[in-house]
Amino acid sequence: MIFLLEKIRKIFKSIGKKEETINDLITYKKFKKNLKRYNINFQKFNPELNVKKSIKMVAVISFFFDRKKIKNLNKICFNLNKISKSTKIYIITNNISSKDFQKIKKIIKIKTNIIIIKQPLHNRLLPWYHYEIMRKAFKQKNITHFMYLEDDMLLDKKNFNYWINSRKYLKKINLIPGFLRTEKYKGNKDPYAVDFTKKNKLNSIPNIKVNENLIFINTKYPYQGMYLYDRELMKEHLNGPSSNPDCGHGAFNSNLLDKRMINLDLIAKSNIGLTYMNVPQGFFSRIVIPYNLNKNQIDSICQINHLSNKYIKKKSWFGNIKVKDAII
Repeated sequence: MIFLLEKIRKIFKSIGKKEETINDLITYKKFKKNLKRYNINFQKFNPELNVKKSIKMVAVISFFFDRKKIKNLNKICFNLNKISKSTKIYIITNNISSKDFQKIKKIIKIKTNIIIIKQPLHNRLLPWYHYEIMRKAFKQKNITHFMYLEDDMLLDKKNFNYWINSRKYLKKINLIPGFLRTEKYKGNKDPYAVDFTKKNKLNSIPNIKVNENLIFINTKYPYQGMYLYDRELMKEHLNGPSSNPDCGHGAFNSNLLDKRMINLDLIAKSNIGLTYMNVPQGFFSRIVIPYNLNKNQIDSICQINHLSNKYIKKKSWFGNIKVKDAII
């Protein structure tokens, strides 16, 4: 009897794997059916155009104290300040000593606001405290953007310019420009796509044509360890279910049940944001990234550095596929 049950279990498990493949195919067929709706005039599009308009951003970094990580924290703050001198940076951390507090202040050369959560409900809930800062920021009409980052995500002005320039076009079809987390082996020039656990086939994923050299692709792996929103996206996120830790679970709302969110841990889920909310028909998520057709790989303009470099140092599901091989 046990032997028979084991056989049945394996059959159903196999069917489950095939079901995902079939669902992906259905999604892509829906994309092809609605392709005309997603035509955008990208005639004046330049992802590298330097953003000259006034940017006043609030950025929050979640930092569970670790002396070894403070130097990386300084790099992140330095880059955020280069994006805009008006950026207000917050670091939310756990209940640290006055000595540790001074250590952070000494190493980080950029002006920052350090908020100590003295009695978090649980250490893994620390990232979720950034929502209080976001709500206060949104009430200030002069705040143009909000960014949330894990403590090892490094963006630069080039990445920010790409996002701003892409957002004004992609918002027309309810898509959000995304980023790709990358890591490198020491001495190896080829970056690895951290969150790709399998290669994606270019001819089976939704894509938006920009020109003969560039398209935006919608991959199966949109996780980016951070998010960047303008006021429109901030409003949607704060006033919708995505800002609730239970979003994606059937107990919260059976209509929003989503195994992709169920499988995310609390820390990861704190930055998933609107990724799976109000997704246009025929797309896997709202996140798209640029793909360079000349180089046959994901464009470097959206690549951000995962400073901890932890996945390529150990055996895991992540960090095994080079960026140039992620899309085939």
